[in-house]
Amino acid sequence: MPTLTVNNINLYYEQHGEGPDLVLIGGLSSDHQVWKSTLRLFSKYFRVLIFDNRGAGRSDTPDYPYTTEMMANDTLQLMDALEIQRAYVLGHSMGGRIAQKMALIAPEKINKCVIVCSPAKSSHLSSMIFSMREKLQHLGMNDEILAEYVMPFLFGEDFLKNQMLIKGFIQWTLQNEFPQSAIGYKQQLHAVKNHDVLDQLHQIEIPTLVIGGHEDILAPIASLEKLSKSLKNSTFVSIPHCAHMPHVEKSREFAEIVLKFLGV
Repeated sequence: MPTLTVNNINLYYEQHGEGPDLVLIGGLSSDHQVWKSTLRLFSKYFRVLIFDNRGAGRSDTPDYPYTTEMMANDTLQLMDALEIQRAYVLGHSMGGRIAQKMALIAPEKINKCVIVCSPAKSSHLSSMIFSMREKLQHLGMNDEILAEYVMPFLFGEDFLKNQMLIKGFIQWTLQNEFPQSAIGYKQQLHAVKNHDVLDQLHQIEIPTLVIGGHEDILAPIASLEKLSKSLKNSTFVSIPHCAHMPHVEKSREFAEIVLKFLGV
């Protein structure tokens, strides 16, 4: 079980494929397994680093408030420990917020950046939705009900009307051998809710691709277009018929868009 101690915690990681380095950073509550659908596509062209953020999966879950800057430093130090000098960086949701911080802290470490469904500042709506999940978990709601609760906020209409996909997502959630603890969710949520780089976006000069799901209510298209326009060198793409999880809902289309941007 590959782990490395970085930034005073143990992080679980995996590397797949050969070629230039591509770092994938997951969102709130997810672990490295969330990239399963796209990993086989990306690893044909890149050496792909996937890992569990602090507070999730097999990585440590220290019980104090996290910040996206703290988690950006986790990722940068993991790259250093693996002797990755520069990489393409792709982050989804919370992971995209972490990527934004990385671009501000250490732009020299990033070749190109892909920000997926990650606004520069969380909306009140998304904060309320995620906070309610925390309250339900605190009240003892089981994992199956919690999975059902979040699905309408994560997925688009095409996904939600497919009963096989719904059952598959719930089963995948329940079969996770390393489910996130209540402490991990609480502290990651603190990082998401307190992230705000709106006034710093103009400092980011790295070539950046911003991807949104057309039906996403957690990261609305308007907020992502605003983010993209605030960056100095950015392209915006909206994927139709999906919401907050384009890498899961439309994995092939998502991967093709990313690979084209990365020059494959």
